[in-house]
Amino acid sequence: ARAMNPIARAQLVLGTALALVLASGAASAVEFNDHEKARLAAGKTVKKPMAKAGKNGVYGGSAYTLIDAPADLIWAAIEDWGSYKKIYPKTVSVKEVSRKGDKSLVRMEQGHKLISVAYHVEVNKDPAKKMISFKLVKNKPHDIEETKGYWRLFPQSDGRTLVAYVVAVQVPAGLVNLLGDNLSDQLARALLNVPGKLKKWVEGPNGNRYRVMTAKK
Repeated sequence: ARAMNPIARAQLVLGTALALVLASGAASAVEFNDHEKARLAAGKTVKKPMAKAGKNGVYGGSAYTLIDAPADLIWAAIEDWGSYKKIYPKTVSVKEVSRKGDKSLVRMEQGHKLISVAYHVEVNKDPAKKMISFKLVKNKPHDIEETKGYWRLFPQSDGRTLVAYVVAVQVPAGLVNLLGDNLSDQLARALLNVPGKLKKWVEGPNGNRYRVMTAKK
């Protein structure tokens, strides 16, 4: 059999990783064990990294947290591009380039003085499912190979919301080598810290703006 070239192999690995993560990510299909339930009850984030995260530059997984706020308030925070610098790791800038209905084209730049990446994502909102999904737009400038995932909100009977965040990202091999093991591990952890950052943002003073917004509706 003919050997698979490196690019095709990486695409296959990413496709498989995305399928596994996205298929298993829905909170309605996830069973939390006693330890995970205790973490959620204590206000912590339950993180489920993808298997072999970092292989071929692929990172991601799923993460869950309970936020003391109704789903419509959290939805408003996720729609607020201005919040992303506090929610997403090392985010330098976020700009909504265009919008049509429930679909937005968003440019993101992340990194620091030595290393930064910029790319465009298509963000799709499905209010009926309380889901906001995103995927890389490959016909726009992008410094990463792929990114895809979604947010999903599950209102609880006590007024809180279970937030599910599922993500898979592939960064170029050259960037992986430049990052080194230490920064690579930090990237893997930071991706799954996002729901916890959202919780801190919404439950803190910054959440007041969304309370005012949702109260007016």
